[in-house]
Amino acid sequence: MMRTGTKLALICFGLFLFLMPGCKEKPKNPVAEYGDALSGAYKDSQSAGEQANLDALKTAITNYHAANEGYPKSLQDAGNLLTSQIDLTKYDYNPATGTVTLKPKQ
Repeated sequence: MMRTGTKLALICFGLFLFLMPGCKEKPKNPVAEYGDALSGAYKDSQSAGEQANLDALKTAITNYHAANEGYPKSLQDAGNLLTSQIDLTKYDYNPATGTVTLKPKQ
């Protein structure tokens, strides 16, 4: 017959082997997770700002078209109607159709 200590040791060893595969995941680094969250939030805010600027440019082009019966020849012409500074190099513009889009990120 097995002694109680031996049974307990075998049960503990079996439990250890059963739970061992779940321990492969590395512990999380809270500092790295916080940094990743801040970086993601910053990128999201940049994207939201660029989208807001795109909407403002579209409105400026629409207003220019209504006042001049034609689309502006360049984004700079439409940009003169804006109240804030926008980096126009981030946008593509087609003067024939008046469409403006955000350039793809490289």
